[in-house]
Amino acid sequence: MIKIIKFQKQKSTSLIKPPLSQKIKSGLIVLNQGEEIGEHRTENREEIVIIFEGKAIVNIESKKKTVFQNHLIYIPQNKKHNIRNESQEVLKYIYVVCPCFRKIPDRGITAI
Repeated sequence: MIKIIKFQKQKSTSLIKPPLSQKIKSGLIVLNQGEEIGEHRTENREEIVIIFEGKAIVNIESKKKTVFQNHLIYIPQNKKHNIRNESQEVLKYIYVVCPCFRKIPDRGITAI
């Protein structure tokens, strides 16, 4: 099955999750100035975040990094993290989360 999803302009929304996928969860997040996703832990899941509009302050295990449009962030399993918009522009990003089936060594914050 192929699913095509139209993004909403100013709305955070789930893009795909079981039962449409087997394990992958993905969503579109829109944060206005001063808003944040809220600190949480990936547990036994890896996550990637793709910034496609604005700039994010990413905090992973107390390490802060500013990440800009057209960048990808990799968040290893079992890492406490938060994403915040401290700029005046709207921040829009897509996240993709997938369960891990083996332990992956800690690589810290990676921005590509």
